[in-house]
Amino acid sequence: MTDDRWISGDAELTNALRALYAAPVEESYWDSLESRILAHVARGEETISWWSELAEMARPGLAAAAALIFAASLALAHSRQLEVSSAYASVISPAPSAIEPATRAASVGDGDAALHFLISR
Repeated sequence: MTDDRWISGDAELTNALRALYAAPVEESYWDSLESRILAHVARGEETISWWSELAEMARPGLAAAAALIFAASLALAHSRQLEVSSAYASVISPAPSAIEPATRAASVGDGDAALHFLISR
């Protein structure tokens, strides 16, 4: 591992960023910051925490989850109904009988074609 990544290639940029992100040197900035913090604490305002926001979203979230479960149940019932109707149609509808004897007759000799046609029925 090399130490090249810690060496700055652009000293001008580094100095500009240090000046930009440096802490303020004026004493008045720190005094005003302290007074703002103390004033906020003295007011005793109730701060809103992140979990209180979640509590407000609980009811709409539960309603959305219930709607999604209902939609998924409807989709599942519909797909089951389609599977059942497809299975029922495949059992009830007769298979085309003209195709099967013609293909078997080509693969079997002439004398056995009639016998295979009768057995296949």
